[in-house]
Amino acid sequence: MYKLFPLLFFVFLFNKSSNSQTSDSTRVNSLEQKFTDSIAQINEQNEHLKASRNAYNEGLILFKNENYSEAISYFSKAIDIDSIFLQAYLSRAKCYEKSDNDLAVADYLMTFRLDSANLLPLYGIARLYLKTDKPLAVEMYTTILSLQADEYLAMSQLGIIAFIDEKYEDAEQLFTQSLLVNTNAYTLNDRGSCYRKLDKLDMAINDYLAAIALNTNLAFIYSNLASIYGKQGDVYKALRYYDLAISKDASYALAYNNKASLLLDDSEFEKAKFEIDKALVADAEYAPAYNNKGVINHQMKKYTEAIAAFDKAIQLDVNYAKAYLNRGISKQMIRDEDGACLDWKKAKELGIMMSKNYLANDCE
Repeated sequence: MYKLFPLLFFVFLFNKSSNSQTSDSTRVNSLEQKFTDSIAQINEQNEHLKASRNAYNEGLILFKNENYSEAISYFSKAIDIDSIFLQAYLSRAKCYEKSDNDLAVADYLMTFRLDSANLLPLYGIARLYLKTDKPLAVEMYTTILSLQADEYLAMSQLGIIAFIDEKYEDAEQLFTQSLLVNTNAYTLNDRGSCYRKLDKLDMAINDYLAAIALNTNLAFIYSNLASIYGKQGDVYKALRYYDLAISKDASYALAYNNKASLLLDDSEFEKAKFEIDKALVADAEYAPAYNNKGVINHQMKKYTEAIAAFDKAIQLDVNYAKAYLNRGISKQMIRDEDGACLDWKKAKELGIMMSKNYLANDCE
């Protein structure tokens, strides 16, 4: 009996080892199959992702070439293959902005759902709302600030909206908050424009100068500063800064026109005409330059040419109240009393109160 125990024990161990080996072999075969299947699945996924990225890259080329409708089809193809392709949604939204704001908003919202840490889609929605529904734009910029309190761009945009609404004190506060987070030339310029509207001219000058110190290439800041000096009666500095604005942007029609206005005030008619001609070379559709051209011709007693210039200004802007007033004055000089009265009546309707005097004296 004693000799049997080792043998039985051995047999038992052997049988156990044999059973284990068979089980391991089956499991290895199963794992190998799963591994093979996984590799095949990964390869298939990679092929799909590659196709999605290829479609996206084709869309980008079309987008850069401003072929937006074709670009949309490629971005859509990329999304059909990869439904969470964030960049494809974002790029398609930018294309939709050219044709369908609702679809653009939908894509921007989808982009934000995919990555709620990225606020760029919300800025895109706010920009679209600003075109059609200002309160919704305000709401969206406010939402951005609720998600990220130091979003200085949202503060600045709210400041711009307040400025457009002529709420200059509110705008100034918003620009100041923005500048506390990020000091930049654009926001300094915008706050300076608030100070100008609030008749805080020295503070406006300080902001414009600070903006120029940060960025010396922005022509409109020099022009804004020139307008302050002109308002203060410092014609020399005003002309100097208009010249600096023009040196930064030779096609800046507004700077030429405003420089001409200063020269007109000093009865420098030939010099003013020279600047107006430059303004119209820079922008042949700039209505204020035609109005000033009419004023110059009137002052030089060229009434027919003056009327032609006012005609052009009104053609470009049918609500150009000053041009109606001025054209009426020139028409009076050629004894076109009926035409003059009609122009002054229109100017009055458009808010030029000075027209009342002309109407009372010559038309009623």
